[in-house]
Amino acid sequence: MLYEAVSRGLTEEDPTTTDWEGSKARLNRGEIACMALGSWSIAQMKSAAEHGDDVAYMPFPISVNGKQYTSVSPDYNYGINCNSSADNQLAAMLYVKWLIDKSGFEVSQGGIPIKVNAQLPDFLKTFEGVGLLYDLPTPAGEETLGNDVNNESELGVNVSGGLAKAVVEAAINGQPGMKELAAEWDEKWTAAQEKCGITH
Repeated sequence: MLYEAVSRGLTEEDPTTTDWEGSKARLNRGEIACMALGSWSIAQMKSAAEHGDDVAYMPFPISVNGKQYTSVSPDYNYGINCNSSADNQLAAMLYVKWLIDKSGFEVSQGGIPIKVNAQLPDFLKTFEGVGLLYDLPTPAGEETLGNDVNNESELGVNVSGGLAKAVVEAAINGQPGMKELAAEWDEKWTAAQEKCGITH
């Protein structure tokens, strides 16, 4: 999708640079049509200029066998130290309870309410009926396998930004094509899997 958007001239004039702070106000004013971001960005986009009521959020428009899905992941996790004093544990528990029950932080920060059976806030109503996909815990003994394959492949998936940069540059230059890029990366990833002992 990124390759096609850039190659067809559907992105900004120079897609190789960015202005994050400026982009928020530009989206708010309607100078940017859409951005692919997490829900954490909603509050920032709404408050960036005078048209906050025009800013909305939607699931990425793709489905599998007619069912739409979106990935979800935690932002911050809270824990209470079992080795702290009883008074400190009680204070921590009261804080976490206030945070969950009273603070409203998840709504103000663009998140999904964390209480069981809580209703989605208005800005996430478009996600009703959308399947939520969660990352599963890594099986015991394979905790580093993903990083090992990523490092061995030298692709830097979700680490360096190099793949996205390569897509943008190729789309600007008109070569290599996306199929060629994908084939090259598939070959490197498969070789890395084999070297790390993944055979299935």
